[in-house]
Amino acid sequence: MTIEQAREEGKAMGQAKKADGSLTPTSDSQALAVPGYSGTSQPQSTYFDDPDKLVADGTSQRATNDAYRTVANPEHTRATFSNSEIKTTTDRATGIENDPSTYLAGEAYGGASGSCTPLPPASGAGGYYEATCNQGSKIEDQPKSCSVRMVPQITNNERWFYYGVPANKIPHGFADVAYLNGKSTESVCRPTGLSKPICDAMIDLGAGGKDPTGWLKFCRGTVSGTATEFSCGAELPQGELGQHWNFKTGTVYLKKEGEKSVSVVRTEAGCAPLDGDTMCAHRTAEDVCTEGAETRIIEGVPVYQACWAWQRDFSCKVVTAGNDCEELEANGKCTYLRDDCLDETPSGPCKVTERVFRCPTPDAPTVNAPQYICGDDVYCINGDCEPIVREASTEFKDALVALHSLDQAGKEFDENNFTVFKGARETCHKPIFGLVNCCAGKVSGMVPFAAGAAALAGGPAALAAFATPFLVLFSCSQDEMKLDVKDRMGLCHKIGTYCSSSFLGICETKRTAYCCFESKLSRILQEQGRIQLGRPWGAPKTEQCKGFTIEEFALLDLSKMDFTEVYEEFIDAAKLPDEVGTMKDIQDKINNYYDLHGGG
Repeated sequence: MTIEQAREEGKAMGQAKKADGSLTPTSDSQALAVPGYSGTSQPQSTYFDDPDKLVADGTSQRATNDAYRTVANPEHTRATFSNSEIKTTTDRATGIENDPSTYLAGEAYGGASGSCTPLPPASGAGGYYEATCNQGSKIEDQPKSCSVRMVPQITNNERWFYYGVPANKIPHGFADVAYLNGKSTESVCRPTGLSKPICDAMIDLGAGGKDPTGWLKFCRGTVSGTATEFSCGAELPQGELGQHWNFKTGTVYLKKEGEKSVSVVRTEAGCAPLDGDTMCAHRTAEDVCTEGAETRIIEGVPVYQACWAWQRDFSCKVVTAGNDCEELEANGKCTYLRDDCLDETPSGPCKVTERVFRCPTPDAPTVNAPQYICGDDVYCINGDCEPIVREASTEFKDALVALHSLDQAGKEFDENNFTVFKGARETCHKPIFGLVNCCAGKVSGMVPFAAGAAALAGGPAALAAFATPFLVLFSCSQDEMKLDVKDRMGLCHKIGTYCSSSFLGICETKRTAYCCFESKLSRILQEQGRIQLGRPWGAPKTEQCKGFTIEEFALLDLSKMDFTEVYEEFIDAAKLPDEVGTMKDIQDKINNYYDLHGGG
């Protein structure tokens, strides 16, 4: 409907009522019964035919009308409250509602004066949690590398042959036999066992020209002595050979036999130390070529290879000293508790020690000045209120929690194993001396039960938004995030820490084990019940969080247990008289408003 249509409809309704004679007073008694009626002629009747005038008159009066200004004019000065102030008020109201016997305990029934009890603070201490750090041997991964190369393999069958004669017999074309014998001593040359007359040897070197027979006859008549043949593995320098010369070939040697060949083989000798080191492992499946395709001249022989050298990368573990306890030791709010050895098989001095500190759970500071409440000494169950005897008032809460304990036992009864208050084993991990930490504990503070339950049921996105932020940063598992939320809800008992992976007996990764229960009450009954039964928690690596048997539960003395942590959760049935019920309604409306507007 448009504004104009609404006006027309209102105008028609006014005209109809004006014409309805049954609505017109016909006596003074009827007239007096109408508030503000002062006769048959009313000034407001002019609005029946002119709704626009009603709008105009209302607009002109709103600036001076206090009721309108309070509701609609943002510039009008009125009381305002911040979110924290409203939350403080509702928290305190809830505290009184949940624990009436304490906060009304200062007055005798019937109105006699008595002492008053302080109001509960807006926020209390969040308890404590165990924070840990480590000292001892630290395993570090250090990168190392080595080279695999192609190494030339030279096969040399080349031999050079020379004739040697005594120094006093050296004609042109021969070497000194003493010099060749010296090379034999150096393993450069060796006698072949062939000897012949010097003249015959000269024929081998090309003496005699075109008529060697005539020359040979002449030579034998004038030259005597024997020439010895030597075989050498390298060509001898001409300057050392004296007169040796081959007239046929123009070389300084008699002849040359055999040849030299070159091959290359891959050798991994440079990587042998790292390959054999048990502290090192390959970082990549394949070696990386560092000297690519090339033809190289080796001993005068051209050799081609697609790759001449490779780099092999390793990750080697090195043992150093580690200590990440500086921050906890410097924190004045944390108290040292104990040292736990994380060695899987302890022998001799502990290699890795976990230091355990007790730190307060983060909470908003309380700055409220003390305030008090005084009233009748009453208790109420489901709206029925009765005076209570002074001596019994201190036992009211414990009795109520005991009743809830029996109720909870019925809910959690395991009919297959005949046990109650069974927990679920859950764990989280943290590398020793590493930045990653998926075991936050209560470092981010406690969370309300309802909010935590909603996060657990809301899927991965809701869980990631509610868990301790750095668990998401470290990509911790969904189970570890759920454990974080459950622990901060107060559902989990920390069993302890154990080494989950080690290297050479030095712990590298630790896991923390928890037993998580369906409620805080179940956790408290397990924690304090085990003490009464003399049944300690098992080792962190093996504890399975088993429940109590029916016989064990029957032996527990609930009156000796401290249920302070869960009082507020089990006194919801207790109600003060009507004024507190009204306060509860107001509180619910405020909470509903903040739920609707997202806390803004």
